[in-house]
Amino acid sequence: MNSGGRSMYTSSFILNEIINTFGHLIQSQTVRNVRKSIFYFVLADETTDISQIEQFSLCVRHVEDQKYKVREDFLTFVPVYDVTGSGLANTVLEILSILGIDLKKMRGQGYAGAATMRG
Repeated sequence: MNSGGRSMYTSSFILNEIINTFGHLIQSQTVRNVRKSIFYFVLADETTDISQIEQFSLCVRHVEDQKYKVREDFLTFVPVYDVTGSGLANTVLEILSILGIDLKKMRGQGYAGAATMRG
């Protein structure tokens, strides 16, 4: 309103800030929904991104409170530096703890293509 109509808000800095803000809002809502659920299931898939960094994509499957609708939601991408089974397991446990998701409510785990996690 104060820019005289010249502001476009299309710089990469502004756009990345908007994307990150929406990402945090969506993640916060997802975490709130998982906390309300009586149990959840963790889904993890290991992949290498374009900058050659190993990372996990973490998702959760849970039942919506009172609607009894099964939901599967993306939580986050996590850089992974230890790709052993115990290293990947510790990464999952650490991220869930950081997000404030109760580990006692976890009822299952799924790993797409992460053969290391089988052990």
